[in-house]
Amino acid sequence: MKNIICDICNNECNEFYTGAIRDGAIGKLLKNCVIYECSVCKVQRLDEKDCIPDDSYETGVYREKLNESLNTDKLILEHDRLHLFTLNSIYPTSLRGKFIMDVGCGAGSLLNMLKNISQSQIGVEPTSLFRDKLNKQGYKVYSNLSEAIKEKQGTIDFAFSIQVIEHVKNPREFLEEIRKMMKPGGKLIISTPNRDDILMNLLKDKFYPFFYRSQHRWYFDEFSLKKCAEISGFKVTNCKYIHRYGMANMLYWLRDKTPQGLKQIDGIDATADSLWQTYLESTKQSDNLYIELSVNS
Repeated sequence: MKNIICDICNNECNEFYTGAIRDGAIGKLLKNCVIYECSVCKVQRLDEKDCIPDDSYETGVYREKLNESLNTDKLILEHDRLHLFTLNSIYPTSLRGKFIMDVGCGAGSLLNMLKNISQSQIGVEPTSLFRDKLNKQGYKVYSNLSEAIKEKQGTIDFAFSIQVIEHVKNPREFLEEIRKMMKPGGKLIISTPNRDDILMNLLKDKFYPFFYRSQHRWYFDEFSLKKCAEISGFKVTNCKYIHRYGMANMLYWLRDKTPQGLKQIDGIDATADSLWQTYLESTKQSDNLYIELSVNS
């Protein structure tokens, strides 16, 4: 049994799960992979040998493995629904007159949504195809945070990083770099899959190989995400649980042992979905975590 040291808090991590994980699209599996859990901050991480190469994010191979589009217009539509949840997570905060940053901005869905309600916007995006197109559209988009820090350190009022922290090499260093970009009193919204998703308990044998995947190094619950943020120098000001799927998706999992996304079932209507989502969010069993962080004034 191999033990490793946590990159976030420098304590010992122990083996938590050994088995199959998802390798891109649904149905593709890697066998005999290892997930470790930190003994102190409780973050979980995938063994480095089982992670996809970092350059997969620069070339677009990452999205191809997930059967996601490299067509920018199509990807924007795919991400528009995700960012409705992002905007809901900050309501009723106003971004009027704010200088915003989206770290991991993809094809620019969130930048587009915020263009007319904020003063100015920048992005950080490793995929050169998306970055080049956004720069041609008039956005300033950097390939990495180190590059952005050289030009824009200490200028950002409000930053977003949506479904990114689970991919990065070192979450603590990632947040520390974002913090350098922030003004005193600035706010940062981070989202990531919730390790306390209800299906992690209801259907462990089938859901673990779906939830754990080669594209995600890191797996957070509320405790571990807050710990990482605090160690990185942020103050945690809010944590929201947001569930993106209706009741039908859970029923399909229980019946067929596979996800069906937004596919409906006769008899399950919008009222049932709303009650289901409210229940999961109130009991902290939703599929996603959104955490709001601030920089001390």
